Amino acid sequence: MVENGAKEEKAKDVGQRPARKIAFYTLGCKVNQFDTEGLITESRAHGYEVVSFDEPAAIYVLNTCTVTKEAERKARQLIRRVKRKHPDAFLVVTGCFAQTGAEVLTALPEVDLVVGVAGRGRLFQILEEELTVRRKNRVLPWAEVDGFEVFAPEFSGQTRAFLKVEDGCQSYCSYCKIPFARGPVRSLPLPQVMKEIERLLALGYKEIVLVGIHLGHYGIDLGTNLASLLARIEQEWGGTEPKWRLRLGSVDPTDFTPQLMEVILSSTLLCNHLHIPLQSGSGKVLSLMNRNYSPDDYAGLVTLLRNGRPGLALTTDLMVGFPGETEADFNETLNFIQAIGFSKVHIFPYSLRPGTRAAQMKGHLPRWVKEERVKRAEAIARTLAHAYWKRLLDQVVEVLIEETNRDGYGEGLAREYVRVQVKEMREPNTMVHARIIQADREPLTGVVVEA
Repeated sequence: MVENGAKEEKAKDVGQRPARKIAFYTLGCKVNQFDTEGLITESRAHGYEVVSFDEPAAIYVLNTCTVTKEAERKARQLIRRVKRKHPDAFLVVTGCFAQTGAEVLTALPEVDLVVGVAGRGRLFQILEEELTVRRKNRVLPWAEVDGFEVFAPEFSGQTRAFLKVEDGCQSYCSYCKIPFARGPVRSLPLPQVMKEIERLLALGYKEIVLVGIHLGHYGIDLGTNLASLLARIEQEWGGTEPKWRLRLGSVDPTDFTPQLMEVILSSTLLCNHLHIPLQSGSGKVLSLMNRNYSPDDYAGLVTLLRNGRPGLALTTDLMVGFPGETEADFNETLNFIQAIGFSKVHIFPYSLRPGTRAAQMKGHLPRWVKEERVKRAEAIARTLAHAYWKRLLDQVVEVLIEETNRDGYGEGLAREYVRVQVKEMREPNTMVHARIIQADREPLTGVVVEA
């Protein structure tokens, strides 16, 4: 009787404290953002109340990134902050850093549970077990996991929806830990992709972004490819006046097959914007990175794409300060990005990742050299962005309104991946056509016109 009474008292106590409140925080890429949204939806299905990460909660889930040392530093910083503010909370660390650095994270006294990327669907089952079993490290090796992790997030309060159709990477760029964190390529079967798009459209979304860790390798595990997927989506929903729009996440330059080019150049659903990672404009550095293309290959691809899609907005990633990158190599890169004329460049310094081939290379550069090169590249990137904005002056663009900004204007994203405000009130999640009248800063300013 005493034992049963104790159980009843414990259950009563659990019911009184905010044991079902859970909060999430995401570090890293759009795939991580998708995964967090999926976990949020799963948590609600398991009876949890989702609250802001700044609010008191019983459980905090931190979805981590391992691309750079800075991303890992931010994760440690957040871990300490959470336990300092909420010492009695249960802290879960998941994501890529958790997958590759489980031992490091498990050793941190603030961390209560480590669950990687592999087998993360077990998270809520494990959380229930943790009431009695206090075993921190629950990371599975990729050899024990099979299939695609299926999430069905709702992206509550947003106007654009991400759809992860591919996970994993097998390219092994010499600087990157992601293949170890995300495992081999796994793809969402085409019929499920179509059902997910139908579900998201039924929820009212007017832009869907297809994302993946190596999106261009979609389908290699299923005997299909990205081109076939896009062709099927276009067949189902394309036309002269599509009611929604499709955007692609990052696609590597080596993945643009003739079949994929044909679909992209003829699509009406696709936004007139592509993100194609460059990483370096030096052929020598690209070879050291194991990127398998040359600057000439990249430039030729861009020429074909722009000839087929006039006005195409091209964004990219650029890594500076790679081991062995000389001043001459870096100047090659600066000249190359100017010649291509990107609309936006995401620039970051090389970060040593233990276990990668680049970590063992000679010629690692001092931090101050990398920081100085980042600043020089950023100055050119700003000039390129301004030049691209100027080309949009007096052009009509399609804008998906996302919010009312502080000036009282409707503001959102154009197909060209540029933020635009329109000089009137518009409800979020409405599509408008706007003529650009001011382009000296982002958001650009436009006036609504009839399509």
